[in-house]
Order: sequence, then structure tokens, then C-alpha cells
Amino acid sequence: MNIIPLPDGWRGRALIISDVSDPEAWFTVGELAALVRPKRRREWMLSRIAEKELRRLGAKGNCVSFSHSGAYGSAAVDAKPIGIDVEVLRSISEHAARHFLNEDEIAAMERCKIANRMLHFWSAKEAAWKQLGGALPTLKRVPLRLEGETPAGLRFQGVETLATGELVAALTLSTS
Repeated sequence: MNIIPLPDGWRGRALIISDVSDPEAWFTVGELAALVRPKRRREWMLSRIAEKELRRLGAKGNCVSFSHSGAYGSAAVDAKPIGIDVEVLRSISEHAARHFLNEDEIAAMERCKIANRMLHFWSAKEAAWKQLGGALPTLKRVPLRLEGETPAGLRFQGVETLATGELVAALTLSTS
């Protein structure tokens, strides 16, 4: 299993993995039988393996968030609602921003110099939406306020992103 290096502030709360040999070995027969969509079986397994490994490493809490993209699975665990998103790098037209960002968020995104800035904003929105339990009907309604930019990611009020290798990931910040 390949564990993707994450910032110190993410450790103990989030894990992103890939290259799991024999993923079925991580699950009981009952767990595997509960999977109703064989098409997404590997993705489902990767994100749940990330949770199992995160808990083995000492993560505590009843609130869990999952994400997967391509060959990567991720999980986040906390005592309070949490959100994680992982996205394999891909090109997204900036014209699509109007579908999930409001005018102020578009202006903030356009000021960013980071590579794949649209994917950072998308991932941050996804993580924040998951933390809210999917309670808002569209990503556009999830508030996102940019606070800063580093060479590796963006920091928003309540969520931060990270570019690493072929991924952009986002994790909501601890509220405790």
C-alpha cells in the first residue's frame, strides 16, 4: 500500500492511499456482500481501507468522510463532522466555475497563482459540503472564503487544499 504524505495538521485525521494489493483481504465476507455496486467496488474498498488504516494508526471519532478518484482512496475521521475530497489532476475549464462558485469566489479564484486552481476550489467545496452532511442542494451554496495561498495549496475559512503528485486534496479544518 502506498500512503500519500500529508501535512502535519492532517495527520491522525486523514489518510490517502493507492496501490493496495489484494484489497478484498481487508474485508469480511459480510462487508464485501454489502457492496451493492460492483462497478465502484475498488473505489469503495480503497476509501474504506484508508479508514481502517487510519483507525489502526490511532484515529478516533465517529464522524467519517470518504473520497476516491482514479487509483486513490481517502478517509477522514474526527469526533465532529469532517469532510475530505481527493481529485486526480485533470483540466477543468474555468468557464465551469459559474456552476459551483459565486461571483466573489470566482474573483478570488482568478487572483490565485497556484496550478490547477479550479480543482483546488472544487475540492475545497466538496470537502466543505461533505462536512455539512450534504445538507445544501448544490456546491454553489457552500460558502468558501479564501484566506491564503502557498505553493502547495490554498487555505480557506474552515478548509485547506494540498497539491501532491498527481492529486489535489482538501480537508476541513478541525473545529475542536
